[in-house]
Formats: sequence, C-alpha cells, structure tokens
Amino acid sequence: MGKRSVGAMECRRDGFDGHIAGRGRTAQFAILISLASKRSPCCNSTTVTERTRFRPAGRQPACSGAGWLADCVCVVVLSALTLKGAEGVPAGSSPTNITTATFEYQETGYTLRSWRIPFLPQSTPFAKEPVATGGKIIRGVLELDGTASNSIPFIWNRAAGQLFLDLNRNRDLTDDPEGIFLTREPAGAYYQDFTNVHLSFSTPSGNRRMLADLSFYDYGYRSSYCSAALRSFWQGQVTLHGQSWQVGCVENLLGRPPSVESRQLLMRPWEERDKPFDLNPDSVDAFSFSRKLFAGGHAYQLDWINETERGNSKLNLQFTEQQPALGELKITGGFIQRLMLQDGPYLVVLDHPQSVVQVPIGHYRGLRIRLKQGEAEAWWDSDARQPGISIVVDEKKPVLLAVGGPLTNSVSVTRRGKYLDLNYQLIGVGGGAYKLARQDSSHPPEVAIYKGGKKIASGKFQYG
Repeated sequence: MGKRSVGAMECRRDGFDGHIAGRGRTAQFAILISLASKRSPCCNSTTVTERTRFRPAGRQPACSGAGWLADCVCVVVLSALTLKGAEGVPAGSSPTNITTATFEYQETGYTLRSWRIPFLPQSTPFAKEPVATGGKIIRGVLELDGTASNSIPFIWNRAAGQLFLDLNRNRDLTDDPEGIFLTREPAGAYYQDFTNVHLSFSTPSGNRRMLADLSFYDYGYRSSYCSAALRSFWQGQVTLHGQSWQVGCVENLLGRPPSVESRQLLMRPWEERDKPFDLNPDSVDAFSFSRKLFAGGHAYQLDWINETERGNSKLNLQFTEQQPALGELKITGGFIQRLMLQDGPYLVVLDHPQSVVQVPIGHYRGLRIRLKQGEAEAWWDSDARQPGISIVVDEKKPVLLAVGGPLTNSVSVTRRGKYLDLNYQLIGVGGGAYKLARQDSSHPPEVAIYKGGKKIASGKFQYG
C-alpha cells in the first residue's frame, strides 16, 4: 500500500467498529475492514499490531457469553463388526451395563466425503464391450480396495458422456444394464460426473455396499483419474441414561484394506438426525473411531458387532459402561456447542459444556471445538492450529482450559519494505485462531485506506 506510516485504523464487523491510534510520523490513514460473513459469531472488534494500541470508537458490541458459539450436531457414528459376536467384548462385563445400537444402511442426497480411486489403464479393448460411437475411449480397472475380487473394469466414452461399469465383475461390459451411466456435463468434456452408482464389496464378514457419485478426469497422457463421493452410511438409535442419540458409522470401503481405525463415528441428539453432516475438518458431527468414549457425562467401551444375513453384512455397535477416575476441567470461554478432547485415554465429547465439568483423568494431546451463536458458527482444530497442545487432567486439582468465545477480530500489520502486510484472524479465549464455518468466499474481508477523508487504496483479504 506504499506508505511509511499509519495514523488511524478502523475495523468494522457487522456494524461494530473500533479505532487504532498509530505511532507513525506523517500521513494519517484510516483502514476499514469488513468481515466476510454477516452471520459470523459475536465478536469484539479489535486490531492487533506491534506498533498500535486499541481504543474503542463509539458504542461497543454486547457479547453474551451464552449465545455465541456452537450447536454442532453430535453424531457418534458407531458401527458393529464381527461374525456372530463382538470384537473385543470385555471379559466379566455385566449384561446390565451393556447397550447395543442396531444399525441400518442409509443413503443420503449429499456428499459425506470424497476419495480418489486408483485405476489401472487398459490400452486394448475388452473381449465384450459396447459398440463405440467414436471419440476418445478410456478403458481400465477401478482398484476399489486394492483387491482383485472387488476391482471393477470400466469403459469411459468421453465423447458420448457415457460410463460402463462391469458390476458383476465378469469382464463382460455388455451384460450390466444397471452399470450404464450418463453424465450431465457436455459431451467430450475433460471432467464428467456420474451419479447414483451403487457399488458392492466382498469382505471377510460378508458383502457390503455403498452409494457414490463417480467423477472421471482426463487431462492428457497418464493424467486420467477417478474420485468417489460417498453418499451412504450406517445409522441407528441408542438411549443412554435417558438421552436418545443418533449413532452412525461412516466407512471407507475404498481403503487398503478397510479397517476399524478408518471408520468415522457419528453421534448427535436423535432430534438432529435429519440434518446433513459431513466429514470435513470444520465438522464435529463425525470423528475418528475410538474404542473408549466419554459422552453425555458417562464413559463407555465401544465394540463393533457384525451380523450376516443371507451373505450380507450388517453392523451394530455395543456400549459397555466404564467407571474411570474423573478429574475437574474448568472452561473459561463460552458459546461452545461441542468440545472434544482427543488422543487421550478416552475420546471426550462435551456438548454445551458448563464452566466446570468432570472428565476421565489422563493426558490429552488433541482438541476440537465448535462455537455457535444464532446461525453463526466457527471452529478450531488443535491438529491444524496448535499442534503442541497438552492437557493433563488429574484427581488432585482442577485443570484450566482457556478456549471458546467471545471471538475477537484481529488484524496484524507487518511492514515489508514500503508495503504493509495485513493479516486477519478471529482470536478466541486463550489465543486460538478460529475459522468461520461455511464462510462465503465470494465476500471476503475487505480493507480500505483513507487519507484526510479521501480513500487512497482498498482491497480484499485472500484466504491463506
């Protein structure tokens, strides 16, 4: 922006403003910053810079500690996998403290997660295949889980926008009427989607299935590939200590090989069951499976149970109540919809936690938080934002955890030669940097610089 000093900086966020008095020597500027989303959580308008101090300009926004942050859908995706029994059911457990959630296969109208599918190109035609109508033909074998028995030969007729899948895996691509798909993209496009593809898998515990949208890409020699957008999962209902939960299991059947560790757990109040969810980093609805779970104020061991009916596998999940020693955790921030302590003796899930809560003692090295106020939501993941986190809970003394809202609009200013670099962040209690959920990238935060009441420069912040 080319000036050597800054006189006045002003931040605005949804009608809230502040003023920074600079210590520059000459020209006076005013920098106006408009946050991207009008639906972001309740924030204090502040700016941070090594050479400036904040002074309120006008009326300050009122931030209620109870309204701000999260209403994350708590869905524990729980699934059960074993033939005629539980995987690792604890010996000596009493039947009175065991609850089992029965799962049903469920398809969705939205994407839960996407994976890239490797495929082996084939230059020669298959023994039996549809008559080509001309244009570029791409042949190959989709290596779904790395096993030959589950691989699917295919023909992608890019010119006609057609996909032929050998769903019965007999290498005859003319006898699968359910394996013919048309794209909505223009014929000949380098990228084409094929929706509502039902795939089946043979596993040691029985046959499994999934619904996916397949996307094929062709950008020249040796750069063709495929990705799958998952649209199915297992779900059920379980009541624990009077509270009903939707529990679910999201499996990656495309893994090499699929494993219990690759499953995602979904757990949220039963009344939230019809709301969409996904496995993106800003979501806390579903999370990596842990055999040790602390939720709703109680501890459980989770065991997958697999039942086989007519060769088809069906998942269930077993909750065996545990009685670990507990310690006190004091949370100083507000607006917390869901807080999770990870990489410890238990996966701790706290929904709308009070300022003082009891959790299993132990050393936790991961933290995920979802904040919510009204329609505005923000999230923080310690794995991405603060890798060195360490929380030790013991029975002797309370542990202080400074996280949550209210959030503060923060702008750091760094001089780079004759330019000023401005970096915008949302800072929460304890200094964690949060991100807005579902942020509208078409309306990023903006900056404007004024000198003597005249705008001399303006711009928009870039994501990064």
